[in-house]
Amino acid sequence: MSKSITNKRKTYGLSVFHTIDDICSECDDNIIYNTCNKCGNGVCNSIECHTSFPHCKNTQFIVCDTCYKSIERKLINYDHLIIYKFLKNNMRKRRISC
Repeated sequence: MSKSITNKRKTYGLSVFHTIDDICSECDDNIIYNTCNKCGNGVCNSIECHTSFPHCKNTQFIVCDTCYKSIERKLINYDHLIIYKFLKNNMRKRRISC
């Protein structure tokens, strides 16, 4: 049993065809210029689709928006943690009188 697979095609400029593999995985609209260093998906040059960081030997470390959001959810809010520790150490304990 064989399935026929059809590729979606979009036209950019004058009669230039790009298959679905050449389209950004985040916005599904623009052409791929870079790949995510975490998941390998292709991203365009739009700021909404990727975040880039300086990397070794004057290169850029690129992370797609989906990976960026998943990493951000795992991070600890250190400001909240510092305030909690400060209050815990500096609060006086009440004495219960009978």
